[in-house]
Amino acid sequence: MIVIGGKCYELMVNHKEGWNPEGFRGRYSEVLERYDYIVGDWGYSQLRLKGFYRDNHPKVNRDTAISGLIDYINEYCNFGCAYFVLRKMKDAQKDPNAKDILVKEPGEAPKEVPGQVTVSQEGAPKEEGIPQVSSRKFQAESAVSREVPSREYTSKDRPGKDRGRDNRNKDYQGRKGARDNQARDNQSRDNQPKPNPSREYQSREAQSRDSRQKPPQGPAGQS
Repeated sequence: MIVIGGKCYELMVNHKEGWNPEGFRGRYSEVLERYDYIVGDWGYSQLRLKGFYRDNHPKVNRDTAISGLIDYINEYCNFGCAYFVLRKMKDAQKDPNAKDILVKEPGEAPKEVPGQVTVSQEGAPKEEGIPQVSSRKFQAESAVSREVPSREYTSKDRPGKDRGRDNRNKDYQGRKGARDNQARDNQSRDNQPKPNPSREYQSREAQSRDSRQKPPQGPAGQS
């Protein structure tokens, strides 16, 4: 006889030791009190409970009739799983010495769940303590960090990447200045007045005409 919530039940089927009071206590719900049978099956170390009615119950249907228990086990449960069947005993007298399994006794050790791997306390990994820094030490380090001024990097202390960037900037500025000087020289040449070929030709013609018209001069004193 098993007492569940003040009512007596009989363990009819205990296939592969599927009955586990500790697991049943964790999954039980008051909704199951209305049923005549309670079926529990194990899958992946988890217990599932389902209620069934007797075949002549007024509220029975195809899915809740106890006559369809075998079909439920074959279709909805894992193959070869452990399961149990509890039947409610309405006319049975309650044993005064029987304990209700829903009431957990102090110091009660949990029963091993079918298919569940248990780890002993000796083999369990130990939690490593996290070192904690005292508040005084943390405040002292914070004060020192605030008093020390931030260091300014010079050209020598800068990383190679920053120095390379500075060199590239200098090369670019030098090339830019050379291009600007060349452009200014070209502009100054363009601004200078260009010689007029027509005027130069006219001056040459006038000089040649004057040389032809001027008579040759002889020695001094001769007429």
